[in-house]
Amino acid sequence: MLRKTLSKHGTGVALGAFMTGSVLFLSACGGPSNATSEAKPSTAKSPNFSQTLHDALPAAYKDKTVKVGAFNDWPPDEFMEKGELKGWSIDMASAIFGVLGVDYTIEGTTFESVIPGLATKRYDAGFASFGVTPDRLKTLDFIPQRQEGTAYGSLASSPIAVEKIADLCGRSVAVLTGAFDYQYLLEESSKNCSSNPIDLKQFTTQNEAELAVTSKRVEIVAAGSAKLLYSAKQTGTMHVSGLLSNPVYNGIGVAKGNKLGESIRAAIQVLIDNGTYKTILDKWGVGSQGLLKKAVLATADNPNP
Repeated sequence: MLRKTLSKHGTGVALGAFMTGSVLFLSACGGPSNATSEAKPSTAKSPNFSQTLHDALPAAYKDKTVKVGAFNDWPPDEFMEKGELKGWSIDMASAIFGVLGVDYTIEGTTFESVIPGLATKRYDAGFASFGVTPDRLKTLDFIPQRQEGTAYGSLASSPIAVEKIADLCGRSVAVLTGAFDYQYLLEESSKNCSSNPIDLKQFTTQNEAELAVTSKRVEIVAAGSAKLLYSAKQTGTMHVSGLLSNPVYNGIGVAKGNKLGESIRAAIQVLIDNGTYKTILDKWGVGSQGLLKKAVLATADNPNP
């Protein structure tokens, strides 16, 4: 499904996406970072290689190096470390193209550069943990990799309990500029906190948003659950509350109608079936929730496959 409430939390809220100007809001990631990095082409075949799926590739990709654009500032999904792109989504890219038996290059760049790069064919696929939203489906097709939701972090030494959206009313909340979390919380504040609105503070990088909390300039940071849980584990300075709201599929983007999307979907199904998919997610500490049992392709004509 395009968007659904995670029943085990009992707190998710289903919403449509919104556009402001030319900015496409995202769930779970977004924002600028200036570094770029290009990886070497992959080895074409892997132990998971499928001759059937290779043969089914669009003709244009059978003897072509696939060009991938990846967000470079969203650990543990995609991020730069010592000049190298890392993360579970980066590992998934290697596994997917290994199944398909094609070489690829991957360029780390800003989130805001990936969608235009797909439109201009600089990239064939975008690995940027895109939230699959109705507005994005107007120009892109998506292959979901997992489900993500907005989580809420506060200072570990004086944690703030956030069990429902109303608990944010009157609180200062840091969000990433351009992130879907901002639009989502703006709408929720209007519905739930009319007399005591959420004080949203935007920051140009996720690190700045989290630093605002640890330095006590802002009370709470809102971001994707995987990102906040990863940060909390790495630093020990942040407490992540139990609320997981605004659940959405995070996916790989391809240009609308690009048949490569179906090949990527089929490759992910292979990885789900043979356990590689969960192994990759477990490696990065995100294999406990939001996993897919069936790989799907979301399009404007079929947004809820």
